[in-house]
Amino acid sequence: MQEACWYEQIYVVQEPVRQGKNPDVTLYIDYKGRTRVGSQKTTYKQNSIELMEAIHIAYEYAYNRFILNS
Repeated sequence: MQEACWYEQIYVVQEPVRQGKNPDVTLYIDYKGRTRVGSQKTTYKQNSIELMEAIHIAYEYAYNRFILNS
């Protein structure tokens, strides 16, 4: 799913909530460089298991919404 999203130029992007060393991040989906979808209020610690799971869930959502159109 992730590779199919990358092929279609759909990326899950981590955005730091503040400047500094190892800040928490939020996620959003960059749809073909034109649209920013689903900026979350939830923050995650960098390199955490929760962040990896959230990225996986976001790619599943993007695949289902933008590629399968469901």
